[in-house]
Amino acid sequence: MLPAMDSEHRHRAVLPAHVAALDGLRAVAVGLVVLTHAAYLTGFVNSGGFWGALLGRGDFGVALFFTLSGYLLHLGFLRAPGERLDIGTYLLRRAARVLPAYWVVLLVVCVAARPDARDVVLHALALQIYAPGSQIPSFSPAWSIATELSFYAVLPIAAALLHRVRRRNADAPLTLLTALLPLALACTWLAPSGDLRVDTPYERWLPARSASFLIGMILAEAVVRQSHPLARRLRAWMAAPGPVLALGAAVYALATTPVAGLLTLGIVSGWQLTTKMLLSCVFAAALLGPVVLGSRGWWTGWLSRPGVVWVGRISYGIFLWHVPVFVGLYAVTGVDVFSGGLAALLAIGVPITMALAAISFAWIEAPAIRWASLRRRSPAAGEQVEPQPPRSAAPPG
Repeated sequence: MLPAMDSEHRHRAVLPAHVAALDGLRAVAVGLVVLTHAAYLTGFVNSGGFWGALLGRGDFGVALFFTLSGYLLHLGFLRAPGERLDIGTYLLRRAARVLPAYWVVLLVVCVAARPDARDVVLHALALQIYAPGSQIPSFSPAWSIATELSFYAVLPIAAALLHRVRRRNADAPLTLLTALLPLALACTWLAPSGDLRVDTPYERWLPARSASFLIGMILAEAVVRQSHPLARRLRAWMAAPGPVLALGAAVYALATTPVAGLLTLGIVSGWQLTTKMLLSCVFAAALLGPVVLGSRGWWTGWLSRPGVVWVGRISYGIFLWHVPVFVGLYAVTGVDVFSGGLAALLAIGVPITMALAAISFAWIEAPAIRWASLRRRSPAAGEQVEPQPPRSAAPPG
């Protein structure tokens, strides 16, 4: 159990309810991830020139997912209404949100691909990023789930430390988190370079990815402490989404050049990893900042459209299923990987993926969320992170 934010700070904090635009941002993030894997598998990253390079840097969608987690989960700690935060309930709900669907897709992949038992066990325990050469090619995006779970474990400790700091000075947590950002980028610099296919992927460990989560936490603190000088400055910057989104587009384009390393698998040097991480943080902040700190405008309005929100709502299933579906299509058709056909792969693979994701949300994710929510009636840290599934999307009963 951790102490919650005291009542004085809770009453002074301005904590908006979940907005549909955040689900819209999940749709943007998963769209980038799907496009980059389709471009990689078809060889379009190397053959598509400028457009191939743009699709090749779609891994920035993972950074956006991490930033959203940092924002929403940290805000969940800040808005918990009880005097103490139930960490057991928090961890149960996080596990229920992530693991059931993850394990179902892993089971399907294992039945179809028959990977080594060692890799199956490591992936089932979400420990694959801590072992050298642990690969299930048709389940490759799963590395980020391991990183995400490590953030879930560390966040309550960070929240407890920030609470102690906050009791002495309400502005100090935002200042401290901002000061830690260069250190987080330095962790990426210090991560040993290696071939992700055979070496231990240190660049996927939480320290090397912490800057993305930290950006989200900084934005959450800025929402709470509106009087902080940095929060006021951020609000001024985010007031008009156009220039901020243009900055995001510019850093994304810059990241397609050699300064951010390879667009495909291979060895990347420390400074390139750091540059890539820095650019991805700016990109994620540029997309998320106007939604949570700016006034409602065209960007928030577009993200809040029902179709975009629906894709965001099932985005976790899309994330888990798209590579197994793409690889399965290659296996069924006998077409060689890296032989082109981007449009055909997307035209066939995306509808199948979305159907499976919708089924996953209705039959696996929503029931798991509901089950975990019933374990404790009292609010818990992180309870507001995920919106409750709409009644129409939930299975009967």
